[in-house]
Amino acid sequence: MSLFTSMLWDEGVEVEVPGNVSGLLKVLDQEVSQFQCEGYGFHLTPAKGSIGNNWNLIIRSFDESGDRGNDVQLGMLVVERGESGAVVFRIPPAVEQLNWLPPDWQPQERLFGSFVSQVLNSLQRRQLIELPGPLPEF
Repeated sequence: MSLFTSMLWDEGVEVEVPGNVSGLLKVLDQEVSQFQCEGYGFHLTPAKGSIGNNWNLIIRSFDESGDRGNDVQLGMLVVERGESGAVVFRIPPAVEQLNWLPPDWQPQERLFGSFVSQVLNSLQRRQLIELPGPLPEF
């Protein structure tokens, strides 16, 4: 695992995004379907949620040359209404992620790191967050 990916996995990511939960979910739906890494695509599936308040979403990858029956669960992300009125986009730290992952889960570090970088770069391109520069999408 690269140092960068290891840090993302261990510490998680949390950013505030202007707008509402539904708006951010729409952005994620549009953007995530375009992400790729080494012949793999990504999609999100709901785990649990409350309309307009919060959603826990499972991050999945799939081999673009095969069928989606071979989805691999990479982790989860949380979208929730923040106290300040903004939306909180959060990829929980590993300690929280392990509670959501199946017992036979095997880490896919490169795919996970690529997904996180691509989603943060996407939010920056849409001017929803500010980063010092684009993150590596390996």
